[in-house]
Amino acid sequence: MADRIELGSVVGVFGVRGEVRLHLHNREDSVLTAPRRVILASPDGEERVATVSIRPGAGKRIIGLVDGIRTPEEAGALMGFRVLIDRDQLPPLPDGEFYVADLVGMSVEDEDGTSLGTLSEVISGDRDVWVIATEGEDAFVLPGAETVLRVDAEGGVIVVARGALAAGE
Repeated sequence: MADRIELGSVVGVFGVRGEVRLHLHNREDSVLTAPRRVILASPDGEERVATVSIRPGAGKRIIGLVDGIRTPEEAGALMGFRVLIDRDQLPPLPDGEFYVADLVGMSVEDEDGTSLGTLSEVISGDRDVWVIATEGEDAFVLPGAETVLRVDAEGGVIVVARGALAAGE
C-alpha cells in the first residue's frame, strides 16, 4: 500500500494572484476544501511541502491556492507538478470503498475467473479508463469502475463483468 496518494496535478495558472488550475482525480472529494499540507512533486522528482486549498472555478475548473505563491509567474513554475498527500492525512473510507492507488497492481479477472491481466494505471477524466497490462501482449483498456462487480482487497483481485473487455475495445 502506498504511503502517498496522488490527488491530481497542476495544469494551469488562474488570474493574477498566483492561483493555479488543478486537475483532481476525484473532483467531488472535499479533502482540499480546507487548507491541507501536501507534497508537490515536479516532473523531474523535486518535492516540496506546501499548504493547498481549493475552490470551484467556472465550469469544471478547480482553482487552488498554494501557500506562499503570490504571482502568476510563481504559479506557472508549478505547471506539471503532481499533488500528493500522505495517506495518514486522508479520511478513513467506508467499507467497500478504495483509493485508486490501492487497486493499481491488482489482478483483473472476469466473473468466470478468466484472468485478464493486471490493473497498471487509471486515467481519470469524465469517464475513468483502466489500463490492463497483459503478459506478453499489448495493454488494453476498460471503461473504468462501471465494469467492476467486486474488489477482493485481501486476495488482490478485481472482478469485472463478463462483457467488460468488449466494452473497452
